Amino acid sequence: MTGAVAMSERVERRARWVLDTLGARDLRLGEDVPYRPDAWEQVDRGELPEGDDVAAAFFHLARIEEIGAPRDRHGRFFAASSCLDPLDPPVERLRRELGLSVPWYGTARFVVALTHDVDVPWRWTRIGMLGAAARLKGHALAGRAGPALHEARGLARVPLHRLRGSDPNWRFAEIVAEEREHGSGSTFFVMAGHGHRADGAAPEAYERLRPRLVETLVAAGAEVGLHGSYLAAEELDRLATERAMLAQLEGPIIGHRYHYLRVDPQRNLVPLARIGFHYDTSLGFPDALGFRAGIAHPFRPWDLEQEKPADLVEVPLAVMDATLAEERYEGLSAAAAKPRILALLDWAAEHGGGFSILWHPERFDAPSARGWDRLYFDVIDAVAERGGVCVTARELAGTAADWLGIPAA
Repeated sequence: MTGAVAMSERVERRARWVLDTLGARDLRLGEDVPYRPDAWEQVDRGELPEGDDVAAAFFHLARIEEIGAPRDRHGRFFAASSCLDPLDPPVERLRRELGLSVPWYGTARFVVALTHDVDVPWRWTRIGMLGAAARLKGHALAGRAGPALHEARGLARVPLHRLRGSDPNWRFAEIVAEEREHGSGSTFFVMAGHGHRADGAAPEAYERLRPRLVETLVAAGAEVGLHGSYLAAEELDRLATERAMLAQLEGPIIGHRYHYLRVDPQRNLVPLARIGFHYDTSLGFPDALGFRAGIAHPFRPWDLEQEKPADLVEVPLAVMDATLAEERYEGLSAAAAKPRILALLDWAAEHGGGFSILWHPERFDAPSARGWDRLYFDVIDAVAERGGVCVTARELAGTAADWLGIPAA
């Protein structure tokens, strides 16, 4: 009997979190919403429950399917391994089935947080030029004329950049200025540590440029967040140190995204609140557009150890440029990628949403961007045309914190 009571209390807490996340604070499990004990037992076994939409919503929101699931060599969970359709988020279906209204963001039906991960602030370092030359040779030997020509054109412009003291990746002030012309703001996630080769080939250059980078972004009016390094996803003490280092340049750092999207909801997401972050926006699929937790709005991650929601806002990451552009993922041109993004915005205009998109700063150099720079600003305009608004990640997380019951930063 005692075990049954304990299970009932745990299920109630879990269901309460799901319903509160959806704004259904007046609904009660087993009274207003059906309760099937066997469905919650399926959750405990790591199975997608049947016949109980609230239990299924918990399964998706708490990322139960990721426990012990296959991951790539970087520790990332892919859409190809998920049981949900990221473009038809099941938690949002439950919201509609319960007749609940979606959160509004001021007068906008949906909101997009514009974000940029600063992985390589300066392209033409010595290592950068050697890498481009190696890629050029590889493409030429493999008969890939288009990529080879792209690398050759980039290397041909190096002398002009040297003469001007410029670099194709150093366009931060210009990006922010053009965003402002489109009525938008954005967040740049800056690295503060390099402990692995995946963090970049020129750590000394990043270290030297970081103060100038932060100064440039702050002067332009952008938000600065931390881009937790590759190893920081496994070593949270390292992450705390990186946050403290970046804070010396900018002041309190409240926003975060893991490099390589190395987020594991059961291991390194909930602890972010204890480190001092107010929000994170790492939870997206590397290999697909859409919603990894089955929800299109910010939410509080579930702490499985404490059986309670974390004091952290998770802003879903729905679109990443690399997912669409890189050969290891979709390998699309900017023109082919555009309708894919517009379809997601059409969905948001119909159903509501609050999520982030990620565009890397190195895709804003017009001569080498191959249309990805223009597509980014086309997307901003498309959001406005559909009744949405583009903001910084901090603004979205702060608004969400109010209705999620977390003190805003």
